[in-house]
Amino acid sequence: MQTEMRPDAAHDAAHLARVARWTLRCAPDEAPALAVAAALTHDVVNLPKNHPDRAHASDLSAQAVLTHLPRLGFTPEDTHAIADAVRDHSYSRGATPNTPLGRALQDADRLDALGALGVLRVAGVGGQLGRALMHPDDPWAEARDPDDLQYTTDHFFTKLLRLDGTFLTPAGQAEARRRTLTMRAFLAELASELDIAPPRHGKEGVTAG
Repeated sequence: MQTEMRPDAAHDAAHLARVARWTLRCAPDEAPALAVAAALTHDVVNLPKNHPDRAHASDLSAQAVLTHLPRLGFTPEDTHAIADAVRDHSYSRGATPNTPLGRALQDADRLDALGALGVLRVAGVGGQLGRALMHPDDPWAEARDPDDLQYTTDHFFTKLLRLDGTFLTPAGQAEARRRTLTMRAFLAELASELDIAPPRHGKEGVTAG
């Protein structure tokens, strides 16, 4: 990972370690070595959010797993199990993993996009990509289509607040509910500081209240 991965503000060694911890929690019956290996390699090919091949990053990461893990002593069976989990974890890919390891990895990675950590990470990526913090007249994208390539807060409505219903493991589902409430509280506080109404229930099923 240190050789191959190109880290950024939201995808660094600390992110990998957090994902490893939650992959273990979401798949308590899986072999720890496989859970940790999947977590540490899931972003080995880390393309920027605005890269045209972003949707294929998990496929490229899975191919890197197949290339490198046998050299580290993993069996062909374990290598393919890890590669399958890495390939299907990505939100951009839109896949539902069909193995406990894949479901745990997907949940663990999505958890790191929520809560206080999620607020920090979306702000970090927004700064890296040169996004404005928010639309000056419609920060909740209530009268326009959200555009998270232009506005950081729009990413809450294009993705982050839609994640809660996508978790597949009991541990992931419980933690996602808690972290989503934290993000809604953040938006409510932001609305208070802007002296505007908080986000309403809308097409995203989101409320800050």
